[in-house]
Amino acid sequence: MRIAVIATALVVLAVSVAPLGAQPARIMVYSSLHETEIAAMLDSFTRTTGVRAEFIRASSGELVARIRAERASPKGDIHLGGPADGHEVLVVDGLLEPHRSPEHKFIGPRFRDPKDRWHGFYIGALAIAVNKTRFEREMRPKGIDYPKKWEDLLNPAYKGEIVVANPFTSGTAMTFVAAHVLRLGADRGWKYLEDLDKNVNHYTRSGAAPARMSAVGEFLVGITFGHDILKPIAEGHPIHIVYPPDTGWEVGAVSIIKGGPNTAGARKFIDWQLSKDAGKLHSDISLRISVRSDVPVPKGAIPITEIQLLKGYDLWWVAQHRDALLRIWDSKFRR
Repeated sequence: MRIAVIATALVVLAVSVAPLGAQPARIMVYSSLHETEIAAMLDSFTRTTGVRAEFIRASSGELVARIRAERASPKGDIHLGGPADGHEVLVVDGLLEPHRSPEHKFIGPRFRDPKDRWHGFYIGALAIAVNKTRFEREMRPKGIDYPKKWEDLLNPAYKGEIVVANPFTSGTAMTFVAAHVLRLGADRGWKYLEDLDKNVNHYTRSGAAPARMSAVGEFLVGITFGHDILKPIAEGHPIHIVYPPDTGWEVGAVSIIKGGPNTAGARKFIDWQLSKDAGKLHSDISLRISVRSDVPVPKGAIPITEIQLLKGYDLWWVAQHRDALLRIWDSKFRR
């Protein structure tokens, strides 16, 4: 079953209407962040700049497909969130507008496009969420310990108890697939994913969904970015979080959609989004780690320097091979 690239359940919300009178034109933000995060950020943006904002929320893979589909007549101004390789795909397609922000000097070169077509604002690493209540009841009596590395998830004891997202709709899942291909090489990487598939119950549309499903005990194991696991932990759910060695990672990015209705307003948004204040706001509400060194690591988060990231992960390679990776994944794991 091929996944529809334009979700019919996209949510469109308006936030922070500017005072009555002469109002600046609004901007339209396409974002894969959580609705509450987007709303809070756009409200702050409008209060700071006076520019009204609306948003459409969908998974990052769906938004990349939407921007591609609208290339002849763009409807969005900003693409907010999702791994930078998705933004780089749009760079290759010529669909992003460059902008050199005054905040540029605070963003390290590894976290931005060299020609200013996308800008990183957070970094995250893939992790494993394990429901502690179920694990202690069902796995510990069998002599099984919590997983420590990716290969531990191949244990047949996890059959039907793992959820991970679909890379056609989720940037998180694209990072997951690409990371294993890069970690092990093409043949061994795809073999690992085939072996893991024997334990996967199903592939979700949303990259964050596996954390929530594990949190409530619907499934024993969820695979997603660590910051999406920290949220249910902060809410009191019994989750054990693991960052396996050589884990995949993302630079979450923001970019201007070329030819959008309000490019001037979009430039203001980029300048605001990359600022220290916006970085702190985003980290506080999302538990993501800012790429700015002057923004504190959120409470409960593990500093990225303490996680063994996959050194060979190359977001530019992922962008160049994205369509090929999706074709192979679909041929192997279509259900």
